[in-house]
Amino acid sequence: MSTFQWTDLWSFFAGVGGLATAIIAYLAYRQLEAMKTSIDDAKNWNKINSAFSYLPKSHEFNEIEQFLNASFIKLIDRTSKLTDAEVAQLFEETPEANEVKIKLKNYLNLLEGFCTAVEMGAVDPDAAKAMYCYKFARHYEEMLPYISEVRTKLNAPEIFTSFERVVNSWKTNESPAKKY
Repeated sequence: MSTFQWTDLWSFFAGVGGLATAIIAYLAYRQLEAMKTSIDDAKNWNKINSAFSYLPKSHEFNEIEQFLNASFIKLIDRTSKLTDAEVAQLFEETPEANEVKIKLKNYLNLLEGFCTAVEMGAVDPDAAKAMYCYKFARHYEEMLPYISEVRTKLNAPEIFTSFERVVNSWKTNESPAKKY
């Protein structure tokens, strides 16, 4: 028969306590992983949601596009870049040219703002590409002569650069570089 010793009892409880601590630490670690996953999922959802809600609604886009298509630049019906004559006409000081230039600038600013949101990580780049790649790339190429002229006239090469970078990244199947 063995004799009772307090050190044996202490060793038993120390072992049980160590095992319990390890189990609790493992459960806490799993909880932290679950919290991180939940936070990441919420971030991704917010970015995807932003892609669908950041731009004006379709009818607002359609209104601007229809106006620009009814003008001499024929935004929707166009199949080629703006000509030098059309770019020159945009810079004429006539009421029609001024109105078209303002609408075109506003339209390009909308696209630039959305592309900036993509670059900043506020909008999911994959969702943005899936929804707008064709439209953005097409309008960028077609309006590039105007964009280049604006950059030259204002001596501001940074104008519409988010638009340019995002479209170019989509063409090469790369993720847009993040600005932050």
